[in-house]
Amino acid sequence: MKRKHKNLIPELSAADALHKSLLNFEPLLSSEEFTLLEAEVKRPLLPAFRYNPLKTDMAAVQNWQARYHWQLQAIPFCSQGFRVDDSQGTPVSQTAEHHLGSYYIQEAASMLPAELFSIDPLNPGLTLDLAASPGGKTTHIVSRSLDNGFVLANDSSQGRIPALRIVLQNWGAVNTAISQFPGEKLGAWFPEVFDRALIDAPCSMQGLRTAESHSSRPVTAKESTSLSKRQEALLISALQAVKVGGEVVYSTCTLLPEEDEGVVDAVLRRFGTSVRLVDVQPRLPSPAPGLTQNGEQAYASDLTRSVRLWPHRLGTAGFFACLLEKTAPMDTSEQTPPSRPLERTGFRACTRLEEQQIIQQFKTEFAFNLQEVLEKYHLRLVARLEKLFVFPEAVMEEFSMLPLESAGMILAESSPEGWIPSHEWVSRFGAGFSQHNITLAEEQALAWMRGEDLFDFSVSGFTKSQLLIVANPNGLVLGRGKVLKDRLKNLLPRRLI
Repeated sequence: MKRKHKNLIPELSAADALHKSLLNFEPLLSSEEFTLLEAEVKRPLLPAFRYNPLKTDMAAVQNWQARYHWQLQAIPFCSQGFRVDDSQGTPVSQTAEHHLGSYYIQEAASMLPAELFSIDPLNPGLTLDLAASPGGKTTHIVSRSLDNGFVLANDSSQGRIPALRIVLQNWGAVNTAISQFPGEKLGAWFPEVFDRALIDAPCSMQGLRTAESHSSRPVTAKESTSLSKRQEALLISALQAVKVGGEVVYSTCTLLPEEDEGVVDAVLRRFGTSVRLVDVQPRLPSPAPGLTQNGEQAYASDLTRSVRLWPHRLGTAGFFACLLEKTAPMDTSEQTPPSRPLERTGFRACTRLEEQQIIQQFKTEFAFNLQEVLEKYHLRLVARLEKLFVFPEAVMEEFSMLPLESAGMILAESSPEGWIPSHEWVSRFGAGFSQHNITLAEEQALAWMRGEDLFDFSVSGFTKSQLLIVANPNGLVLGRGKVLKDRLKNLLPRRLI
């Protein structure tokens, strides 16, 4: 009996795949522009990062530039974003600041969506991120609101939730929660609840720039059509979820018009009396308008108000984004969301007495004003097993029945010595701990980030089992250390080593 063999289709080389992808876009550009595009996509993209205003500032960025021998170029549409030429210095992915969440490595084009929102940091309201993982754009929204507004970060894929959770933990976000549902359902579950919504839609990734996470590959018309149907459903869900006057940003990392202007055009034709496109061209250093024609397919003239980032225009990966404003109510068949009382997950709100005891311990041991932080960020203390958490008030008051994957931040863990502040809390708020903090020498700090205990640390003057807040010579909080008889024990989470 002959063994059946599968038909093996030879894989295209990276260069051939890129060339085949490029041909899809030749009809959309003049011959001069297409030549520029061909040349641009062959050039390597510089890495880029966006710094974390919850943990650092521009003065620190300037310090990194000198210390790590970087050449920085400001990204014109993102005040916290920089391209980095690190060829003569430390790779941007190999610093303590990166590992500890002082900045997030992100392609420049991906910094555009969150910048399109109008956000008042003093009153940011509620934000929904329908397809949030791995979390880069979610952290950008958190940064723009200075963590004062609640963000519900949703992703439909269970396998992508752990990455989202880690990114938000590392960023130090306290006013967030993570859910795992099909984004298409959220608009009907929570109609006109949110002030803004982001849908960075799953797409064919035809951005014409290769990366480690995905390489160029041809996409069939069937695949693109299937994606566009889901993208349209997600965009409609986002529009249903926001209040009248609320904003929705729709974005993709593909340049295929069927997934970009085609999706927005279809939604405008269906809900044009309730939605309008906002002109975001003035936010760019040079025009990058969306298409109004794709072969024989005509799109609404308003689509010139959207942004199509051809790589040769601003030196980015290919990208599409637009801002829509909801101007009137939409027909929505409201549905009841799934329900699971918070108590069934093992969480319980701390009593007033417990709160006062915890607040007093932080004040006595670390001279840290926990109550001030709870009030500033509208947080509640919640306990589960041997851990303490801070939950956003929005979770407790508006989403307490929604099954969530996680919320807020772990504050502390129980130990024989009392509550030990978590690494995440110390990384975000450690600069406010006025007692039991130490600064390591440079070599000690390097060893610390390798996960090593410090045997050359003098334990005299400290009590055994005492917890210390550890920083490097530049003031970067590295985490927590525990005083033992002969060393300072390193409590850095293993994922950061």
